[in-house]
Amino acid sequence: MVKLSGFLATLMATAFAPALAAEEPVWSEKEEITIARSAGPASVSAEASVWVLGEAGYKIAVEGTNGFNCLVMRRWSAVFGTQRDLFETPGSIVAPICYDAKASGAPMEEQFLRAELGLEGKSHDQVKDAVMDAYDKGEIAGIDGVAFAYMYSAAQRLGDGIGAWHPHVMVYAPGYTNEMLGGASIAGGDPIVAEAPGSARTIIAIPVDGRDGHIAPKLD
Repeated sequence: MVKLSGFLATLMATAFAPALAAEEPVWSEKEEITIARSAGPASVSAEASVWVLGEAGYKIAVEGTNGFNCLVMRRWSAVFGTQRDLFETPGSIVAPICYDAKASGAPMEEQFLRAELGLEGKSHDQVKDAVMDAYDKGEIAGIDGVAFAYMYSAAQRLGDGIGAWHPHVMVYAPGYTNEMLGGASIAGGDPIVAEAPGSARTIIAIPVDGRDGHIAPKLD
């Protein structure tokens, strides 16, 4: 398992009070592990660490050996601003993801912080401000270079109008803009900047069609 930063270790050791909202997708631990692992190729996810979401935020369920970390993101992972409605709608997002060792730093730490604050009942703007503040203060350290994550799962639901979209990989590439990728759109199924263009948090989504055979149990 990847070594956690001091910030993440402190975050995961904190006792959170609020319970997981009943409206959010909840599975047994075994089911959530299966769904989380479905994000990546079996050669990756079988030896990855797996985190599940509970009343206290994300917690480790399986200790891996290859540096990858898999979990199922919920609505608090929605893009700030443009996906505010998804962020505020319980059950709107089910997004299994497997981070490589480098993406298991800042990108995964950000998702843990988002979930913690979401479970506390914080608003979209409060979560956004807290995330930006954590980067500004160095509590979440931006990545050095490029990082990578898999999102292949057929179980994923990325919101109304998007649905399962495509099996894809997420490339964390600070500073990139959509114009640098040719200005493609999400509707075309081309690589796009999915969040935070031109910043330390830039994420590029690259569709990888033909990966639908690697699936988890589809959700009702």
